[in-house]
Amino acid sequence: MVSQLKNRTFSTNNLSHFMTKQKTIFHPVSCRGIGVHSAKNITISLFPAENDTGIVFERVDLSQDNLIKVSVDNVVDTFMSTKIANRSGASIATIEHLMAAIAACEIDNLHIEIDGPEVPILDGSSIDFIKLIESARLKEQKAPRRVIRVLKQITVQENDKFATLEPADDFSIDCTLDFHGRQGLMAEKVAFEGSSQSFREEIAKARTFGFYEDAQKIFAAGLGLGASLDNTIVIDNGQVMNPEGLRYSNEFVRHKALDAFGDLYVIGHPLIGCYKAHNSGHTLNHKLAKAFLSDKTAWRFEPLGDSTEWHPTVYSRSHIHSISA
Repeated sequence: MVSQLKNRTFSTNNLSHFMTKQKTIFHPVSCRGIGVHSAKNITISLFPAENDTGIVFERVDLSQDNLIKVSVDNVVDTFMSTKIANRSGASIATIEHLMAAIAACEIDNLHIEIDGPEVPILDGSSIDFIKLIESARLKEQKAPRRVIRVLKQITVQENDKFATLEPADDFSIDCTLDFHGRQGLMAEKVAFEGSSQSFREEIAKARTFGFYEDAQKIFAAGLGLGASLDNTIVIDNGQVMNPEGLRYSNEFVRHKALDAFGDLYVIGHPLIGCYKAHNSGHTLNHKLAKAFLSDKTAWRFEPLGDSTEWHPTVYSRSHIHSISA
């Protein structure tokens, strides 16, 4: 359960006012939970940060060289989660669900203290992190917020998997997931474009998932040691083992969209463009982010709200389509 240092909530009804400036939080907040891979009990605390700080983790269980800035260049592993590290080797794993919540709350600057090697999994989604951030209240800062506009299509592909960023007038995510008939599961699709509030309501509650038959292989690799029905959807012979069932009929692909939202925010700025993917995951998302940033003709910075160049429609619409194929 989330424990809060300050119990105040932020209303998303007036997001347009906050969009043009960078944001942090007013008050520190904290929560504690288990790491899904390490099985360690971990406390994470969020603190306000100055303009242009970005998102920085501090491993308070380490005595030196313990600061790790979130950036594409600092991603060191994408097997079953997104992991970042600094040059000294200090690392933080499983950052994607928290990063999705930070992106959804439109936070630019944050200092995060953590006393273990990975972000706690909580319920396996982003919703508790969003509630935690909202309880801290958002604070508008003086520096302008900048977005990255996608100027041309960039695609990465591996066999039947692909991930693409292409130009668009606002931000959107379009994901498909095909289990190829494994355990009788059907293909799923979700297309999301719109406000942070609609992300909160339609994507943020989607939980991570896995197959029971794969559990021993994952454990043997030293991963998934903290996984349980409290934080992971487990599928066995085509059936969901969790007593409460699914939160959405297409919860699996919605979680893929959630992961993509978090993985893309590792870039450090909101995007104006469309992300499309089929059977993608953290590895392809990271390869896409690297390929995108390395091509200087594929993007440009823009101040958010500069009406002389474009109309800031990003996050201004609340619209989602969800289809189970």
